[in-house]
Amino acid sequence: MSAKLVMTLCLVTTLVASPLSWAEDHVVNFFASAFLPTSLTIEAGDTVTWNWIDGDHNLNSGIPGGAPGTNDEPGALFSAIINAQNPSFTHTFNDMGQIIGFFDANNPVQVGSITVLDDTLTFEVGVVDNAYIPPLIEVFEGDRVRWVHEPMEMLHTVTSGVAGGLPGTIEEPGALFDEESSDLNPIFEYTFNDPMELPYFCIPHVTFGMTGTVVIQDRFIRGDSDRDGTLTIGDAISSLSFLFLGTATPNCLDALDTDDDGQVNIADPVALLGYLFTSAPAPAMPFPSEGPDRTTDDLLCLP
Repeated sequence: MSAKLVMTLCLVTTLVASPLSWAEDHVVNFFASAFLPTSLTIEAGDTVTWNWIDGDHNLNSGIPGGAPGTNDEPGALFSAIINAQNPSFTHTFNDMGQIIGFFDANNPVQVGSITVLDDTLTFEVGVVDNAYIPPLIEVFEGDRVRWVHEPMEMLHTVTSGVAGGLPGTIEEPGALFDEESSDLNPIFEYTFNDPMELPYFCIPHVTFGMTGTVVIQDRFIRGDSDRDGTLTIGDAISSLSFLFLGTATPNCLDALDTDDDGQVNIADPVALLGYLFTSAPAPAMPFPSEGPDRTTDDLLCLP
């Protein structure tokens, strides 16, 4: 390790990261014979706090009579008494794409639900006027793109690759998809499961410049600069080497942006070291598991 990097590392370890919080806490209030709200939609990593207002309650996850061994089983995920002596209970939901029921065992007709959102999205591209709008779209692994044909528009195609592309590569015409886009077939949707930069075109109108590109980004853990799946001091060293020693630009610059401000600078290794050694807040999502970054900035995560 160079002397310059050691000095920089010593400097940033003396700094304290600003206290930030990214997870959201949602509240359900228990009244004498009801709770409100009865349903919530949250993100993975969010917490839900059930607060006592009045009455005597026995909070359970699941549904009354739910199947054993499933999330519907009463109390499988959590169970708590909510009353004047025990006025609140908080649970963190980390698993994505689930619907978790909850109910008051003292009054089983009171049933609620919590929907934990999946982290995949669907992006729309218009097929109109001999163009794909927008012509460039950036998504993440697992996301979908939906091409929507403008009514009364002429016949087009959505064909992966490039005209005359090399066989056996993603540039081969139709290697991944080749779909008509017309009034009879107005919507085509494709799920992208692998990171890549995929060109596509319209067979009848490629000579008019009707082409597009989908950039499918790699999922990542924020702060994992060296992409080894864990957060250690080595990640701070990797970021500092890029910032101050001129090492090669990482493919996944977004992973270096620990504070998710859309820039990679000294504040990022400071925030990471604060989390590792001074109980400062964790990096912004995606963390602690791999996931997409839905904030709008110019940083990408390419394979």
